[in-house]
Amino acid sequence: MARESLRISSWRNPGLSGAIPLAVVVLCLAFGLVAAPPASAHDQLVSSTPSTGERLSAPPSGIELKFSAPLLTIGHEVRVVDAASNNWVQGDSVLDRGTLTQPLAADLPTGEYQVRWRVVSSDGHPINGSYTFLVGADATAGAIAAPGNAAPDAPAGSAEPKEATAAVRIPEWLIAAALGAVAGLALYLGWGVFQRRRRSGTRGE
Repeated sequence: MARESLRISSWRNPGLSGAIPLAVVVLCLAFGLVAAPPASAHDQLVSSTPSTGERLSAPPSGIELKFSAPLLTIGHEVRVVDAASNNWVQGDSVLDRGTLTQPLAADLPTGEYQVRWRVVSSDGHPINGSYTFLVGADATAGAIAAPGNAAPDAPAGSAEPKEATAAVRIPEWLIAAALGAVAGLALYLGWGVFQRRRRSGTRGE
């Protein structure tokens, strides 16, 4: 009876031996959260050639866009349109980590041109934007309406661009926290097995 009472008392009030493994679980979870890298925002366009609003004396041979991080190699597209919505790109765009280049047709006429780009950020989210530049001293700004946040429009008679499939990405902090919790749980279970074996050995003596 005394042994049974002691066992019930230990279950209700585990004391130091029960607090230690619980503390280990909490510490492992906290370590996982602290070690997790901070959540980052979507990648951004950091520079372009030609630059926004730049006036060129001669037409450029291509467009170069540089982003804040290497992009995913799917879904990137660049269009360079004039006031009549003619697209002046020639050939496919080329992605080299965080730099996207797009060749242009030769001898662009004098005028305003709008660069419309769409890429897939390193975190798996599609992002897009636009800006304008001018070719020739007589080119007038403001002739092309800004597309806003809409995806670039396909020219008449051409196929619609394929939508990029964004990768499902689990936040790093959640992965680290889960690993910390699993490690803590494993230590807790191991401690329980050790305690049971020690009690069994004590009773067998």
